[in-house]
Amino acid sequence: MLVRAVISVVFVVSVVSPLMGQEPPSPTWSWSARGELKLHYRDTEEARFQLRFPFPPETLPPGQSFGFADTVDPGSHAEVGNVSLTLEGSYGSLFAMRAKLDGVDLHERNPTSDDRKVDADELWFRLGPKPEGLSVPDGSTVFLQAGKAPKIERQPVRMLESYGLASTAFNRLEDVQFLLGGTLGRNVYWRAQVSNGNPVFSRDPNALAGDNGTDELLRREAPELGSGFPILYDADVEDYVFDTSHLEYGGGLGYRWQRDDASGVDVLLFHYQRELAETVELEGTFYGGDLDLFDAGGIRLPFSGNEKVETGARLYAEWGGLTVVGQHVLQVVAELDRDGSELEIGWELPFSFGPMVRGDSMVSSIQPAVRASLMDNHFRGPRQFPAPSVWWDWIKYDLGVRIGLFSRFDLTIERAFHDVDSPVPLDFDETLVTLRARL
Repeated sequence: MLVRAVISVVFVVSVVSPLMGQEPPSPTWSWSARGELKLHYRDTEEARFQLRFPFPPETLPPGQSFGFADTVDPGSHAEVGNVSLTLEGSYGSLFAMRAKLDGVDLHERNPTSDDRKVDADELWFRLGPKPEGLSVPDGSTVFLQAGKAPKIERQPVRMLESYGLASTAFNRLEDVQFLLGGTLGRNVYWRAQVSNGNPVFSRDPNALAGDNGTDELLRREAPELGSGFPILYDADVEDYVFDTSHLEYGGGLGYRWQRDDASGVDVLLFHYQRELAETVELEGTFYGGDLDLFDAGGIRLPFSGNEKVETGARLYAEWGGLTVVGQHVLQVVAELDRDGSELEIGWELPFSFGPMVRGDSMVSSIQPAVRASLMDNHFRGPRQFPAPSVWWDWIKYDLGVRIGLFSRFDLTIERAFHDVDSPVPLDFDETLVTLRARL
C-alpha cells in the first residue's frame, strides 16, 4: 500500500507542478559537480571524571581499575577533516537530484572513530519545485522528495564549523525519508514526512564524537580516542534504503518572506514522533542505540515506554550582512524529557586586503559570529550509570570569525566555552581552526 501511495503522489506531483506557473516555457537539463576539502587545527583542554559504573575488567583498558569519562583527544592536532564531492542535476524546476559523498568525515563519524570512512551524506531525487533559503515562488507549488536528506529544520547556512548543543542533539544529521511539501500562495509553506528515524545514541558536543564500545576494548587494547562527555543525540542512519520497522512521522508549517534586496525571514514550526526500537546496531560500536542505550546491565535511566516525540521552532533571517539562526526543541524519549535552545548571529563585512589574483583580493570578506546554546535535562539517572553526562545541564558558547580568502577559500577560527552542571569542575573548552577549499 505504501509503494502504491508513493507512486500515486509522484504522478500527481508530476502533473500538477507544471500547472502551477513555476516552470519556464522550455526547461533544460543542467548538471554540476563541486568538491570541498577541509583541514583542521584543533586544541582541546583535557578533563577526566571517574565513573561509578562497575565495568568488567575485560572491558577496561590495560592497567586501569576504574572507568573514566575523559576528553576525546586532548592537546593540539592538525588533521584532514573531510573531502567531499557533490553531484547535482536538474530539469528546470520539475526534477532535481543530488549525491553528496564524504571521505574521511572526521567530525561526523557515527558514533566512533571506527565508523565507515566513506559515506553518502545526501542521496535524493525530487519532483516539483522546492524554493530554497529565503526564496519565495510566484504562486502555490508542490513537490515530492525521496532519499537521504537533511531534516527540514536544519540550519540552512553555517557561519561556524562547530555545532551548538541543540543542533548536535536534534537535527545535525540526515535521515532516509519521503518528504511531501509545497507552498500555499507565495509565503506559507508546509511539509509532511515519513522517514526511518535517526537512532538515539550519545556523543561528545565538541568536534570529535569519542570512542564508546569499540572493538579495541574487547581486545584489551586502549581505544584510539577517549569516551568524551556525551549527550544524547539523534545519530546518523546506517542504511540508504527505506525501512518500515520503526517509521518516524513528522511535518512542519512555515512562513517565509523576502524583500527585493534578498533580506527576509523564515519561521518554521515542526513536529516528529516514532516508536523506539529495542536496539539498533550501529557501525563502530558494540553498544546498541535507542532503548538499549538506556539500560547498562540493569543500571538504567528512569525511562518507560517507547515513544519518541520532538516539537520545535526554528528562525532564520537575513538583513543585509546580518544573519540570525535560532531554534528551540522539546524532546521526550521514552519519558525522558529535555529541551534545547540555540541562537547564532553573524555579520558579514565586505573587506578587501592584500594582492589581487584573477580579480579577487587575498581577503574578500570577514564574518564574525557568536552562538549560545543550552541543553536542559529534566531527568536524572543513578550515580552508577556509565554516562552521567547525558543528564548534566549544559551551556555552550562559541565565538568565531570566518575570513574569505580569494574566491574559493575561507578560514574559520573559533573557540568553544562550556559551562556544565557536573559534580566537579571540568574544562571542555576547545579551539578549532578550519581551512576550507572549494573546488
